[in-house]
Amino acid sequence: MIEITIRLKGPAQARRLAAVLRTLADSDQDRGQAKTYRGAARRLEHVARPFRYTTTRPPRPAHAELDEEAVERVVKGLRPLPTLSRAEARIASWRLTAHRCSAPEIAERIGATERTVRRWRAEDREAAPR
Repeated sequence: MIEITIRLKGPAQARRLAAVLRTLADSDQDRGQAKTYRGAARRLEHVARPFRYTTTRPPRPAHAELDEEAVERVVKGLRPLPTLSRAEARIASWRLTAHRCSAPEIAERIGATERTVRRWRAEDREAAPR
């Protein structure tokens, strides 16, 4: 086995080398060697993949007090929507759920992910008295 170290200047070069390795794998008669080339190409493409989240969210306020006015602005949909603390976002999510808003709409308004809204809804259902 021979190990080689290659330094690439950027993602574009990594993608080109991955394409060359895939072409080489397609033309190689040895199936084991072709599998090795494809694995190396897959790792190169993973490294060259651009970041998934390119936009940054504004940081949530760290204060402990609830800004009821900010929560009401979000619930009513008054733009520009303020940045909410986690507790404020949870309250706004609960109120918007009571108004029958969808999870994607709530997530957009409160500045959270859809998954977080769905998780909060599930937790609220579990905590509800029966």
